[in-house]
Amino acid sequence: MAVQIDYVEITAPTFDQWPPESHTRIFFDSPNQKNEGKYARKVLAQFMRRAWRRPATDAEIDQKMALLARFRPQCEDLQEAMVEVLASVLASPKFLYLVQAGEADSQGISDYELASRLSFFLWSSLPDSKLLRLAKQGRLRKPKVLERQAKRMLADPKAKRLARHFTRQWLGLELLDFLKIDTKAHGRFDPLLMEAMKEEPVAFFAEVLQRNRSVTDFLQSDYAMVNDRLARHYKFPELVGSNLRPVKLQPGDRRGGLLTQAGLLAMNSDGKDSHPLKRGIWLLENILNDPPPPPPPAVPEINLADPEILKLTLKQRMEQHRDDPACYSCHAKIDPWGIAFENFDATGRWRDLIGKEPVDATGKLFNKHELRGMAGLKQYLLANRQDQFARALPYKLAAYALGRPLTFGDRAQIDGITAELREQGDGLQDLVILIVKSDLFELK
Repeated sequence: MAVQIDYVEITAPTFDQWPPESHTRIFFDSPNQKNEGKYARKVLAQFMRRAWRRPATDAEIDQKMALLARFRPQCEDLQEAMVEVLASVLASPKFLYLVQAGEADSQGISDYELASRLSFFLWSSLPDSKLLRLAKQGRLRKPKVLERQAKRMLADPKAKRLARHFTRQWLGLELLDFLKIDTKAHGRFDPLLMEAMKEEPVAFFAEVLQRNRSVTDFLQSDYAMVNDRLARHYKFPELVGSNLRPVKLQPGDRRGGLLTQAGLLAMNSDGKDSHPLKRGIWLLENILNDPPPPPPPAVPEINLADPEILKLTLKQRMEQHRDDPACYSCHAKIDPWGIAFENFDATGRWRDLIGKEPVDATGKLFNKHELRGMAGLKQYLLANRQDQFARALPYKLAAYALGRPLTFGDRAQIDGITAELREQGDGLQDLVILIVKSDLFELK
């Protein structure tokens, strides 16, 4: 009896070598391998230096060696025992948190802490051997060295993490995770479009960063980052492929910058229709860093059960609501910004009509300036609020870099960074370098 095998399918992790490189980086070859004590100490010193982002002290290594001595009799070989000890290194607060040692009244951070701050800012990960070596030599904080390292890190693929994590924090992209689109009202909406919506702001930020484009591109640009699904949603010429790429905009495309990206428009809707209030607040908070005050207590909501109110357009309802003295001060500041977005529906798709009525996307700001739709909004921001945005972005990015909210005492530093940014031409990569080289970056 013979057995014929047509094919064998194996699904498993594959490695170019065995043990894999991830293993040999920890359990490296050494002349001391036969001497378990010496070898284990060397492995621990190297591993702890990498995990804790600084050299471990003799006392810290002694503590782990004592733990190893307890595990070793229970294990078949040294490596098995070491796994438990290495796990304890990773369970330590020194790995899990960015610990800033030193006196309580000390303002500066150490060279190793600077290496960690730089790597977590640009890579969302541990400092590599080059950064740790420069920290050990005391050279990392030299301005030219710091700039050179920052540029090296921005050129690394790991810098994509900065685009992803900062963009999510800055723009509040977590709102997309909870968005439920009414598919009865928007039957063309699908998971592929949702995925592209989430990726577009990240890809746009990465494009501006890698090419050192002007930060004003976030307000308006002559290109958009789209794939086949977004191109169809935006009614662009057909594209092939799911990868997002820069596409030159044509007159009448009505896109460019952040404000007209479908995901940002959709997450500031109610899933069925646009939401001018959400969009206005989002613009003030995230783009201009000028959040409106919280609403006063017991503010009455619009009574949608009133048939007379239902006859009104959304803009008319908002205007009527704004006439209430308790609501005027806040809504006069918010509503005109949000109404300028009204040509975009709950999925960020362009519309000329709401029902059978033409869209009215005009509104007057608190200073009596009239905004005429998205084109008027972008024009106003570039002409009258460009400096405000050019200060808001460094503020947001510096807070992300430091991992803490900025304080009143940080304002002078942010003003200095903003002034240099404007002098240098507003490049986003230049902004990152300015933050890294600032005194603020080396303070707790």
